[in-house]
Amino acid sequence: MSLPRKAFILAAGLGTRLRPLTQDFPKAMLPLWGQPMLSRTLALLAKWGVQQVLVNLHHAPGPIVRYLASQPFPSMRICAVFEPIILGTGGALRNAHWFIDQPFWLLNADVIADLDPAPLWQAWTHAAPLAACWLTEAAGPRTVRCVNGHIRDFHATNGGHATFCGLQLLDQRILSFIAPNGFDTLIAAYQRAQRKGLRIAGVFIPGSFWADIGTPRQYVQAHRDSAQRFGHAGESVILPVAAVLTSREQQRLQQAGLGPITPDLGLEVLPPRGSAREFFRWRRPRPVYGFYKNRTYDVLLIRWSPERPDNRFYARHSRFLAGLGLPVPRLFFDFPRDHFMAIEDLGDETLESRLPRLSASARRRIYRKIVDVTLQLHRRGLPTARQCRLPLMPGFNQALYDWEHRYFIDHILRTRLRAPETAIRAIAAELKLAAQILAASPHALIHRDWQSSNILFRGSQPVMIDYQGMRRGPAAYDLASLLCDPYADLDADLQQECLHDYVRQHPQGPRIAQAFPAAAIQRLCQALGAYVVLSSNTGMEHFLRYIPSAARQLQRALRSYSMPVLGTWVGHLLAGSHPPSLPR
Repeated sequence: MSLPRKAFILAAGLGTRLRPLTQDFPKAMLPLWGQPMLSRTLALLAKWGVQQVLVNLHHAPGPIVRYLASQPFPSMRICAVFEPIILGTGGALRNAHWFIDQPFWLLNADVIADLDPAPLWQAWTHAAPLAACWLTEAAGPRTVRCVNGHIRDFHATNGGHATFCGLQLLDQRILSFIAPNGFDTLIAAYQRAQRKGLRIAGVFIPGSFWADIGTPRQYVQAHRDSAQRFGHAGESVILPVAAVLTSREQQRLQQAGLGPITPDLGLEVLPPRGSAREFFRWRRPRPVYGFYKNRTYDVLLIRWSPERPDNRFYARHSRFLAGLGLPVPRLFFDFPRDHFMAIEDLGDETLESRLPRLSASARRRIYRKIVDVTLQLHRRGLPTARQCRLPLMPGFNQALYDWEHRYFIDHILRTRLRAPETAIRAIAAELKLAAQILAASPHALIHRDWQSSNILFRGSQPVMIDYQGMRRGPAAYDLASLLCDPYADLDADLQQECLHDYVRQHPQGPRIAQAFPAAAIQRLCQALGAYVVLSSNTGMEHFLRYIPSAARQLQRALRSYSMPVLGTWVGHLLAGSHPPSLPR
């Protein structure tokens, strides 16, 4: 296969929707994971064997010219053409007619692409269309209607199902369909060609990656979506404040006394989490004056989505828990109508990340402190919450137990293990008995996600986070979340030592201890299902690595509370297989 040796990169756009990032800077030179988008595009073309590249310029051409003058890709001959007046995508081709003498790649400089070009070349050679356009159904406005591999309509507002990704393979025949002068678009040229009976191929490429950089929010999202693809999974990135925050959010920072907000301010965009929230770190160079007088704090900005109802509780729960004397991050401001808040940034070191470096005695000391915090929450939380009418998520009931069971059944048993329905019905019955034990056990105000990833540190003091899902539930559920945590994977001795420490100090300790194995089974089944669901999100594939430790902890709990059918399938999960003799 001999791919085209020429490419035309469209880089003359004004970047209007990206302002102020592109006020005096070309969109094509905005960095993605530290590498200019134009550099990524050229690297892709070089990998395809392209030898000659033309780049059109208009807005803020200086940075592009200086970059190209450094000869970043010696194997390619790269030229630039300046357009004093914006000509549009079609006009740009007319202006570059001298370059177009053979099939060539045409692509926008403001998209992030990673794909195999072979399907485009095959569509080109087999059907001889005027152009072969890369399409996706996974993202974008989806205004393209493509039937049997041929594009019927680029602006099908009602019947569209695909998005044109801004990359195509075409040849010099296109020039005859472009207006002879003035502004013109490539899509208009395609439409003229279609009216003359020429075909435009639409090509879907499995395993490809595409992201559009049209707005500041899309620019930030492109970093999240491409992290895994480009080797930056789990990493944060520092971006200009204008890319990260809306103008109203910047005003809110000023209003809260956390300014000044300057154009050169950089915010660290943290990796995505499974809570419909975005986190941005601001390392402030100056003290925060006011309530926390003469103290310097790093600030964690949180933009939250109301699609998760529990997100709206975080600020009020912070005040409530602080009032109980429990260790939580300090709340700097909360603007609930804007879904925007700021809290004290305690860094990235969670209990989960600290544990591997700790000695056995240090682990015991930390877990004793955490058990004390758990006791305070369980003993004082519910009466005080009732007294002040604290809004909470709905408490544990049969519907919630059933939902957690379905998480495990649907995503582990059915999807991952392909268990037969006979086994699924038997396991559902076993899990229902565990839920009945929990429903009859002592209840308290519980964190609901009390695990090592939700414990940070202020010095040596553990600090709880992510308590927006706090509710009334079995005290044993919190204990199981903490002590059977797959992230920590505690050994049995420390697990039992902490359990006994809690039981000894709680007035209803023996009853809570009796429910502990059932709580561990309930919690770990929910966690296993959650790992599969979370791992399906871009940038969150790492959750799959916790399945083995969760299965081991579940197997340990089943030694104390036997569930024969569940135990069998947990064994298959640990072995990474299912019995082939069983019917599907």
